[in-house]
Amino acid sequence: MKHYSHLSALFIVKASLSYAVMLLSLNSVTAQSLTPEFVTAGYTLTNLGSIEGLPTQYGGLTIRPEQPDILYIGGSANYGSGALYTVPLIRDPETFNITGFGGAAEAYTLTPNIDGGVYFAPNGTLLFTRYSMNEIGQILPDQTYTSTPLNPLGVSSSVGSLAFVPYGYPGAGNLIVSSYSASVLYQIPFTIEGSGLYNFSGQSAEVSVAETSSGPEGIAYIPSGSLAFPNPSMAISSYDLGKVVVFEVGNHGLPVNETAREMLTGLTGAEGALIDPVTGDFLFSTFGGGNKVVRISGFKAPNSANNRLLADNPLFRIYPNPCEGICTLELKSPLSPGIIEIHNVLGEQLSSLVLQKTPLQKIDLSNLPAGLYIVKVKNELGTGFSRIIRQ
Repeated sequence: MKHYSHLSALFIVKASLSYAVMLLSLNSVTAQSLTPEFVTAGYTLTNLGSIEGLPTQYGGLTIRPEQPDILYIGGSANYGSGALYTVPLIRDPETFNITGFGGAAEAYTLTPNIDGGVYFAPNGTLLFTRYSMNEIGQILPDQTYTSTPLNPLGVSSSVGSLAFVPYGYPGAGNLIVSSYSASVLYQIPFTIEGSGLYNFSGQSAEVSVAETSSGPEGIAYIPSGSLAFPNPSMAISSYDLGKVVVFEVGNHGLPVNETAREMLTGLTGAEGALIDPVTGDFLFSTFGGGNKVVRISGFKAPNSANNRLLADNPLFRIYPNPCEGICTLELKSPLSPGIIEIHNVLGEQLSSLVLQKTPLQKIDLSNLPAGLYIVKVKNELGTGFSRIIRQ
């Protein structure tokens, strides 16, 4: 594992600003409010409060679709001692909205200098943004840790968050990263090795959001069909402005500044961002400001198509998902023969079969117990991964 200095000057500035504001409004979220447009549309705001045992400051957060009752969230964000924690969630038995936390946070894995971006790839790789050394950390399925500097790729120091553009949106499958310091969002091309390692190349597109959502720390794509969002849209947690700002999605999956609308104001330390895969609720954390998790409800629940990320899978799709045993693998053109492998979440190969040169191929998982598996396809076009849940 690499070793880095515990803090940097950039972090000290960020943390000092958060602490100064926190002293004025500790444990208070009364200033937070949805803008009238979204109140009228039926959206509601709920403060879920702080998490027992989670070290401050709070970092990015995510929910894995196959574990809908567990929140993954960064603690000691921006510090070398930063780590990702798991927290049990309490859901309303009728609406399934998250209403609170079912226990104290438990350490999951070390994520040094974790900031606002956290993502579990379908192949099991954990990606997270690292402030202020401007890097993306990776923990591979075999627990190997590596970290990639972004300065050589044209990303201004320092990175704040990351997200993958979902299926059905412009730029579907693209990796988007935000520079907190420069207030710029970038598209970063990548390839994936068989080990699950992401290899990044130089940024290929960028959009400045300095005027609309300065200090972007969280990125989330709004479920299609949500009220007041007629076109594909995204939300950005603006740390500097204390707001959540929403945009229409343009080329490459980047925001269109001309469409910016304030959705939530009066925040302190707006940090990570996620869409609940069960309800479509937008959740974000606060770095300071009492270190809270806040929920905005009223979005449409993601359907199976919108919730399926293509970032790791340029070769095929697999359905139905979840499946009861027999599923269908659909190759994208051009067709090419190869190998299909089934892996468990630890990366262990369970079975393999020949990939036929045909657009549709049946895969039989009926001999496997219920759970999450990874389907890996390798052919002359490359390697793709997809999660599949066996019911």
